Amino acid sequence: MVSNSAPKAKRRPTTMVPVTTLEEIPVLSETERAELSTSLKEAEQRIKAGKGLDFEPTRFKKRLLGIYRDRKR
Repeated sequence: MVSNSAPKAKRRPTTMVPVTTLEEIPVLSETERAELSTSLKEAEQRIKAGKGLDFEPTRFKKRLLGIYRDRKR
């Protein structure tokens, strides 16, 4: 009887990473692109003026989970 108890090679360290899926999204029209650009510029100005919000991981996680769980399918 052969034993399969050969010593295993040391495993490499691993880490957990988020996995996303690819989704097909529509291309922005010129009007939508202009609105997005304007919105981003306004947000940058608010941040430079000190009116930005600090990143809070727990609040972000709660909001993100709420979006996914409450989303109508």
